[in-house]
Amino acid sequence: MATPHPDRTRSMIYLLAGALLLIVQAMRFPQFYTDWAANSLDNTRLVISLIGIVVALFMMRTGWRLRRNSRNDVID
Repeated sequence: MATPHPDRTRSMIYLLAGALLLIVQAMRFPQFYTDWAANSLDNTRLVISLIGIVVALFMMRTGWRLRRNSRNDVID
């Protein structure tokens, strides 16, 4: 059975994944704006993107907490 990654590695994985997801979502915003201006914005796509932003922020928060603390108690 494989051993889990150390906290430093796991924190970097969470921070990088969260940052990349935020960058991808930020790159999609100009398309949302043009669709909104043309009244063709799909609500489902917008909601999924907003959920992606929340997940990215949570991943970055988790990575930051793992980086600061040496314990595994990430949940407040």
